[in-house]
Amino acid sequence: MPSVSQPFRLTVLPKIASLNNFATQTSYLQVADTLTPLTNKINIGISGSAVSQYIVNPTPKLVYNLPIPSTNTVSSCDVAELAAKTEGEDPQEVWCYALVANKVFSLNTLIKPSVATASTSNFGETFENNKVDIKYKAVNVKVYPKRETIVAVLENGLIQTFDFQLKLLHSIDATYGEIFLVQHFTSESGLDFVCMLSELKDKKSCFKLFEVNELTAAIPVKELNSVIIEDCPLKDAKLFYQYGKIYRLCDAEIKVYNLPHFQLAQTINLPFISSNDVISFKAISTNRALLTAQNKIYLLDLLHNATLSERELSHVKTFQLLRTAVIPGNTSDNDKTFAIGVSTKHGANPVSTLDIINVDVGTGTLRDSMGKGFSPRGGKPHTLKSLLSPDNETETEEFDYSRIVEELEKVGSDSTRFDSVFFNKLNVKKDYYTDSDRFLNNEDFLEKVVGVIFDNFVSEYPRALTYLLTHPLFPLSHTKNLLKRFKEHPRLFKQAIVTCPNLPLDDLLHELFTVMNDELSLDLSLRILQDFNRDFIKSSIKKMSKVDTHNFINFVVDENADEERNRNKPRLFQLLSLVLDSVGLFALEDSTLIKLSSFIDDQVRVVQQNIELLNLLEDSTVARSSAGSQFNSSQTEEQVIKPYSVQYLDC
Repeated sequence: MPSVSQPFRLTVLPKIASLNNFATQTSYLQVADTLTPLTNKINIGISGSAVSQYIVNPTPKLVYNLPIPSTNTVSSCDVAELAAKTEGEDPQEVWCYALVANKVFSLNTLIKPSVATASTSNFGETFENNKVDIKYKAVNVKVYPKRETIVAVLENGLIQTFDFQLKLLHSIDATYGEIFLVQHFTSESGLDFVCMLSELKDKKSCFKLFEVNELTAAIPVKELNSVIIEDCPLKDAKLFYQYGKIYRLCDAEIKVYNLPHFQLAQTINLPFISSNDVISFKAISTNRALLTAQNKIYLLDLLHNATLSERELSHVKTFQLLRTAVIPGNTSDNDKTFAIGVSTKHGANPVSTLDIINVDVGTGTLRDSMGKGFSPRGGKPHTLKSLLSPDNETETEEFDYSRIVEELEKVGSDSTRFDSVFFNKLNVKKDYYTDSDRFLNNEDFLEKVVGVIFDNFVSEYPRALTYLLTHPLFPLSHTKNLLKRFKEHPRLFKQAIVTCPNLPLDDLLHELFTVMNDELSLDLSLRILQDFNRDFIKSSIKKMSKVDTHNFINFVVDENADEERNRNKPRLFQLLSLVLDSVGLFALEDSTLIKLSSFIDDQVRVVQQNIELLNLLEDSTVARSSAGSQFNSSQTEEQVIKPYSVQYLDC
């Protein structure tokens, strides 16, 4: 299920003015483009301080530190691991970082063992290090370990290739104008490419695509495509490349361009951000992105225009993304990843920290986005025609929802009058939602009606509530503790379990472990397995402060099960295994363990009997088949007809 975790700290940044100013700090912090969901090392260049390497698990810790002068700014950095050339040799890492100091530009490398610790770092003097001055600032560096080369993109558009000793091997003048985006990527066939986006005059931009070849090739860096784009300013935009597309965020509007011809494919409006917000925007998965505005983090689905998850960090003033570990995110097996960012606290002398957030990107399907669209509410409601209208020529009435809500509020606690107003004014025919009621799609109205019901009714609810519980747009704001509210109303309790959308997993689990009714236990079990994936169920159970699984285990292992429960036994066993994995066997009482062990023994015995019966059946079938084949073959032998015969005639 898509989610964004609370950040945890990687390190506190030095008290340098540029690092604690949220308006400029991201340009002074350069994270190497080496992040994957399984990465445990993060390499980051901190201007005026050091180029450092941290590990994330089991506890964030500095493992190597390469100090730099306080007057130096890190403009780019990258790290790659070299494979051992001989057996028994320790693998090594190549660090490459570009520095700027008083308009003096340099490129630096360090080659060290991958396991080198912080105690061995001493301004890089312990291991092989190299430095070369360059004429312009390097806006991007990339280490290619297999080719043993470094590709640097300079701010004037030069693409230069160096070896690890920083000897210049090749140079090409790639582009013109100020460079705003450089992205290296590898195709499915293993070819390496680099794309660049630079700004020209009159709101024009230039996109170029290059192929990075071996040094032995005639042209090590070959230009493949060049496009001039009209009306595409880059100066105030946030840009990123993702799986063959360029995303540009400017003035609360995202434009998506298809490569290699840079054609505009989609425009998305974001109503929840303003031009005054401090914004960062990074790719996280296929058609999904992370966006931060001030101290809020949004996980966006840019295909279905939905906010999959949102988190506000109240303890900080701003949070800005530096780098993300991008994943496909199309199944539950590859939907977990993380991102690193910088947060700045409130106050006159703010302190900034590097933080990591864990992200569940979901599966990218429409199901993840249902009811989470970020289109602004308000304005004139859209009235849809009934699918089952008896007269297709009759126009569907546009309801005055505000007037209806006022009438419902005046009714008070009279359930009969409430139902009369609700069903008659809205022309609803049934006590449950049908396709003919699709015109009732105003979420604000539904939220207000449910609020009126919960405010005015306690002991006896109107029939309208049953109808609303079956409506697919039942307001999310009223689902929290909904089952607890209906505990004294069995009919509504069951109705909510079966049909009410967006029930929280915590509420469903709480009722599952406390309810004593077998029918409700089955409904709760099936609802949990239907709406949530295995990992989310296990993590939610582990977070519960007190879990009493006695009732649930008795329900699953009960021998006197009805037909419905027997038919769903495999799914109940699946949920039982998740519960046991989460709480552990040692958390169970002795009596429960004995009952569970006995039940498992019985099931194993049944399986063994079934296997024996299956073997007997197969043996019998094989024997009959063999006998039948022998009988058929004997018949065939007796009925053999000679190919010809000779007869003698007496003359």
